[in-house]
Amino acid sequence: GFGDEWLRIGHLKLFADGSLGSRTADMLDPYEGEPDNRGIALLEGDELPAVIEEAARAGIAPAIHAIGDRANRRVLDALERTRALWAGARLRPRIEHVQLLAGGDVPRPAEIGVIASMQPIHATSDWLMAEAYWGRRCAGAYAWRSLARAGTVLAFGSDCPVESIDPLAGIHAAATRQRPDGSPPGGWYPGECLTVEQAVQAYTRGAAYAAGEEQTKGCLAPGMAGDMVVLSEDIFRMDPREIAGTRVVTTVCGGRIVYHADG
Repeated sequence: GFGDEWLRIGHLKLFADGSLGSRTADMLDPYEGEPDNRGIALLEGDELPAVIEEAARAGIAPAIHAIGDRANRRVLDALERTRALWAGARLRPRIEHVQLLAGGDVPRPAEIGVIASMQPIHATSDWLMAEAYWGRRCAGAYAWRSLARAGTVLAFGSDCPVESIDPLAGIHAAATRQRPDGSPPGGWYPGECLTVEQAVQAYTRGAAYAAGEEQTKGCLAPGMAGDMVVLSEDIFRMDPREIAGTRVVTTVCGGRIVYHADG
């Protein structure tokens, strides 16, 4: 890509399928109660690898939207097929959302070297829809912990304006798999919860790495940008279920205070 630490164009956004809510995510098997509906596939066959190769030759990594398990498999297949080109150019492709993976595909992002760009708040917003449309397949939905265990780089974000831009809401979702009201009790597939530390890492170091900006962003160290927030509570010590109520007290950007709650 190209640009600087304030504005950078580094990825080409592509779409491999539709969405969960519209039941157009590309699925290996039909939607629950809809035997003739497996969603919509975009960029099928040789089309996706061809676009990935064209972008790689221009020095731009792909960021490919994939929701359904078939869409994610097709994207992984295409990235594996074109790996020599984009890896040789030191590009960092990522899959956007990675909402549902078939079991055998969980290790593949790490094996291929693909970043999982995910939005934890989707899991807590969508769990009722996912249960209705995907049924038992939800065991492979929003599989943050399984991906992390496999060695996949997680880069978390918000998908704003579809969801709240607030990273604290996302950290809460990642650590609890619950909505702020506590539903569902015990969390939705709680085995896929991350620790607060892992979630923060994905929002900071992981996101910076995905953007190719880890030399200036993602942590606090000499020579880095000096971007940080001061929170009303220590989220590493509190009950993760209470994180959603935490407030930002101060924001520092480039080492300069740009926001303070008291004015």
